[in-house]
Amino acid sequence: MTAAGCMLEPEEVNAMANSGSAAAELSGAVRMTWVQDQLAHVLEHCETDEPSGTWTGLACPDHGLALGTDVDNATMQRLSASGQLADLIWEAPEKLTADHGQWFRTAIRADQAANPERAERLWQEVRAIWSQAWAANYAMLELLQKAGLTRFAAVKPQRWVVASFEHHCGPHGLPRPHVHNIVLTDLTAGAPAPEKGSRSSPPVR
Repeated sequence: MTAAGCMLEPEEVNAMANSGSAAAELSGAVRMTWVQDQLAHVLEHCETDEPSGTWTGLACPDHGLALGTDVDNATMQRLSASGQLADLIWEAPEKLTADHGQWFRTAIRADQAANPERAERLWQEVRAIWSQAWAANYAMLELLQKAGLTRFAAVKPQRWVVASFEHHCGPHGLPRPHVHNIVLTDLTAGAPAPEKGSRSSPPVR
């Protein structure tokens, strides 16, 4: 799993591969980069052509950030003012990309044809497909926190403060759906090892 100028270390990848049945269900690709643009690449799309962010990291409640709630961008910038930000980018697999794009465009055409009942059925399909993407992204975050990234902290397993931004609706995101998971690395906390086979559910948005 690589990113421009950034590669997950072999032991980090191995830890994910050895994480049991949850790893077998993981789909999509993951790459990592360090944020250099003061979050412009997510904020310029937030609540314009893409949804607002969602708090997803296991350490979010430690800072009064309820899992599954909308990210307040001012709060995120305040919390991240003194530390490095990492962007773990989850990219949808080919089949999900194709299915999502087909249903999305068909729903748009139904809206344009003033056929609200058909459009609503189609949008339900779009939401169902994207829920699979959201679950896969959350599974990736859960596995990486369990494995722990040494570039964030020496302690393992870890809990992170993460703001996840979905890009799958606008001209930028629709051709290649993905999720930017912004990790506030200086807020990384240790965590007790979870029981074998345990797995949490993705936060409800």
